[in-house]
Amino acid sequence: MGKPAADDEGMGPLERGRRRYQEKDYARALSAFTEAVNMSSGHLLLTALDHRAAAHEKLQQLQPALLDAKRMIDLKPELSKGYLRCGKILQLKGKPELAFKIYERGLSKVKIGEDKERMLLQSMFNKAKRALDPQKVLDPLVFLPLELAEMVCQHLAMRDRVICLAVSKPWKRLLESSPKLWSTLDTTSAKKAMSHKSLKAHLKRSKYTLDHAIITLRAALDVQKMSYITTNCKNLRRLEIHGSGVIGDSLVKSLPFARNLDTIFVSSNCQMTWSAYEEALKACSKTISSATFLHVKGPGAFLNQEIPQLDSLKSLHVKTRVEYSNPPFHIVSPIRRIYSNSIEPAGFTLQTQEANGLERDILFAFRSTLQEDSEIGICDIKQLALDRFWGTTLKHLIVNNNRHLKMGNMDDKKFTVLPLLETFSCSGTALDGSFIKNLTGESVKRGNLKRLLIGDRFVETMGPVRDEYPVSDTVEELSLASLQLPEQRILQVVNLYPNVRKVDLSGNKVTGVAVKDFVQRGVKYLKLNECSEVSTDAVEWARGRGVEVEFNFPSRSGNTRAYRDTAFAGAF
Repeated sequence: MGKPAADDEGMGPLERGRRRYQEKDYARALSAFTEAVNMSSGHLLLTALDHRAAAHEKLQQLQPALLDAKRMIDLKPELSKGYLRCGKILQLKGKPELAFKIYERGLSKVKIGEDKERMLLQSMFNKAKRALDPQKVLDPLVFLPLELAEMVCQHLAMRDRVICLAVSKPWKRLLESSPKLWSTLDTTSAKKAMSHKSLKAHLKRSKYTLDHAIITLRAALDVQKMSYITTNCKNLRRLEIHGSGVIGDSLVKSLPFARNLDTIFVSSNCQMTWSAYEEALKACSKTISSATFLHVKGPGAFLNQEIPQLDSLKSLHVKTRVEYSNPPFHIVSPIRRIYSNSIEPAGFTLQTQEANGLERDILFAFRSTLQEDSEIGICDIKQLALDRFWGTTLKHLIVNNNRHLKMGNMDDKKFTVLPLLETFSCSGTALDGSFIKNLTGESVKRGNLKRLLIGDRFVETMGPVRDEYPVSDTVEELSLASLQLPEQRILQVVNLYPNVRKVDLSGNKVTGVAVKDFVQRGVKYLKLNECSEVSTDAVEWARGRGVEVEFNFPSRSGNTRAYRDTAFAGAF
């Protein structure tokens, strides 16, 4: 029996009805819900109708309950609640076919991701379908939970997703109702040119949230199609161009419409002229962060043109193939100014390839055209001869793997000054100690140099260590790899860097004496590969004191091993 009506005082009709429903006083609950229906609108009315239909069900009044459920569908056809209630009542009335149709209708009206109860509606649809035809093969994509079905579809190639649209209505409904499945446009599997109709359909499925486009030249996206992408997809962040051929107007003329483009990548099989390359940078100069052009060709005249200020640039990689008949010649870099407001450093990489099958002696000159407020964070220069580089805000200079690297006249009063330099790496070069000291001098003076990676050079370093190496108490990482230095000289060099914590001595003649010295001075990482005079006991001793040691021990005779063990023992 229900509680006295006095206990209901102060409650609204919905709350009062819920309380009576919990107490199984369904008749009085029905009365309260009817009152709520008569005074509500919008979502409150939907809730009141649902509750009243539930009370009718408990009282075995299925027809009034069905009327309330249909009214719910009419009120909010985009929500699952009415279809769920209506389907349940039809099943109670012994009409499973009609219940199945109601669930199917609901799935076509309720959009994926916009109603939490849609998954329950999908589940009820699946159960109704199995009950009607238990022998029929189940559709895995339909019966999987929505999240798993989307994960399966994400592993399909773009061409396969398009094919799946024609499999069945449920598949088409699932694929088209998930924009994130279409947020990437990938034409790598396209076997023919992509029509404007297909492109428009793809962007519509993504709800124009496309953020990544991978375009192959085989897809033949002309200026009109490319501009359609950049104009309509405001979220486009990354653009990649692949395939074999020449790319020019279709890219350059569409880029001005890309308002938020962050990354552009043009593969090595896609040729660009220097003018197209410069126009591409100019078109997206305000937003571009990372740009890669791996096959730029053209006469050197284009190299003198001005490049605009690149406000957001962090990384620029340009690979050139310049073909001239009478080398050597001199090329002035097209970079006039690189400016970065970001915390991460900017970068510039410029490479050359063989021209006409012959190695060319090409000089790339970086003239003093960078302004004082310019900022270049990383200069990674590979396989080219460098005559001059300026940039007073340069922090990381990497000039590895070039035996013919040229850095200008050491007596030149305009020699490079890098006061903010934190990293200098020149492995694989013939740069001598005098050059390294001059290059890092201002940085050492200001206490900025942290990483000095000067191993693997093709030089002899037998003069006084203070003439060959800069002295710094801020260097934390030091590489002297493969310089073939005797142990005593290595100890003298490392002593120039009292706060060094990471040392690479691979390929040098060190023993346990040096290992003990480095551990005691506070070194936390030692690289000792190919150090034939270091014993495994020395390595294990260092590791036992918390030092990370990288060591590959070359195979040697037993006598040599005994000698090394004796040398290590003598260190204590």
